Parts: sequence; C-alpha cells; structure tokens
Amino acid sequence: MQTKVPPANITKPETFILESLEREDEKEARLDGKILYDVLKLHGKNPIYYYFRTQRELVEFAKIFRESGYRYLHLSCHGGEDIVQYTFGNSNYKDFAQIFEKKLHNRRLFVSGCNLGNMQFAQEIFSKNGGMYSITAPTKKVYFHQSVSFWSAFYYMMYAWDDSMMKKKRLNQVLTQLTTIFEMPLAHYFRNTGQGAVVHEQIFSAKRENLDALKTKAAALPGEEI
Repeated sequence: MQTKVPPANITKPETFILESLEREDEKEARLDGKILYDVLKLHGKNPIYYYFRTQRELVEFAKIFRESGYRYLHLSCHGGEDIVQYTFGNSNYKDFAQIFEKKLHNRRLFVSGCNLGNMQFAQEIFSKNGGMYSITAPTKKVYFHQSVSFWSAFYYMMYAWDDSMMKKKRLNQVLTQLTTIFEMPLAHYFRNTGQGAVVHEQIFSAKRENLDALKTKAAALPGEEI
C-alpha cells in the first residue's frame, strides 16, 4: 500500500533525526542523535529517530522523512570540506542534496557534523529545495559531549519559547547565546528575499562579548523577568 505524502506546506513542529557515525562511535555509544531523541521525548515531543550506515539507506529514510510531514530534520554524522560521511561510505555535497531534492520545502535542516557549516554545502541543498527555510551547521570540528549539550539546550530553549514554530528572532538569540556558552561556532543559511533570494550566510561565533550584547536584546521566556 502506497503511503500518502502530505502537502509540502503542511508540516508538524517536530524533529526527525537521522544518524550515521563511525563504528568506534557505535562501540562507545557516542550517539548524540539517539540521546537527543530521548531528551526530546522527555520534553513531551514526538521525535522520530533512525540510524543508518550507507547512502542507500539514507535514500529510503529521506523518503520516510518527507512522508512524516515533520518540519525539522536533524542530521548527526561526520563531515568534511566536500563530503557527508556515513558509517560505510559517504556522499559528496551534490549527491547529498539530490537525495533530499524537494523534500525540505517549508522545513529547516540542523546538522551535527564537523565542518558542514559552509556555503558550498548550503548552496547545493538550497539549489534542490527553493522553499527551504534554513540550514544550521558547525563551521569547525565538534566533539561528542559538546554536541550533545549544545543541541539538547538548543531545542529546549526554542520549544520553551514557542513549541509551534521557530521564529528568526528567537533563533538568532538562542544561537548567539549557545555558540558562546558551548564554544561551538555555527553557520546559519537562509534565502535573503531582499537580495534576489540569494543564499545568505550568518556566522555565529563563540566570542564572549556576544553575551553582553544579548543583555539588552533578549526576550523573556514565559515566567521570566529581564
């Protein structure tokens, strides 16, 4: 029986997690995607998690992601300057983008993978998904404990403010704060409608002065006082 795919403009504010790491990571249970799944469940969310080892498996899981109607795709993997690495094998950026062609419209992609916060990676994916909201990924090497802490805090802070959507202003505040706290610089990519819909790069560094700037810009969470 063929699964009915929901319209691209109808999405659920939930996270679909795909993970593929090295065999040593598997042996040591360094599975930050699986831990994120458990954290989101504790927050009362309904994440979906799949572990894969090859590009062939990813092709099938990409279809399942689109069928789910979930708005946020979170990819946990290793990466490089021109490839996305899997347990067995890899994809170059162009092939990876092809796998997700027309599957990221009205959606956001969050990546926990070293060095994948770069313009080449972003442009390849946007070229196959014109209606995608954004891509967020680390610009440098990241470590297991760092990644687990960062992404758990990120989703908590985003959902605590509004569990129905991720607004740009709140994204900017949270990414500015957390990249500094966890010393994990990120790049955030989106189409700039004011400049002919070109892919725009926004760098979130780990500079300490960013926290001082936030003191005058931060919006209070429900129940908080600034």
